Amino acid sequence: MASSSIARRLLTALRQRLTRRRHYAELRDYDPRLLRDIGLRWEQGHLVAFNAESEREPESARRRRRAETRDAHETCPRCGRRLT
Repeated sequence: MASSSIARRLLTALRQRLTRRRHYAELRDYDPRLLRDIGLRWEQGHLVAFNAESEREPESARRRRRAETRDAHETCPRCGRRLT
């Protein structure tokens, strides 16, 4: 019983990996202008997003920005008191 679930998970993982590799290989055939429109570029043989710097934003900064956004929605814009 356990071996069948392991085999099923392994087959699923292999199928997903092959699908990802096929999609990645298809992107190699695309024109650089089309990739730029999508927001991607080839950099030293690797496919990289244009806004990769923002994706590498530290977790603390993400948490701080989320808290500031939450605080902005929970305070009165007129007097600044908390709404909750």
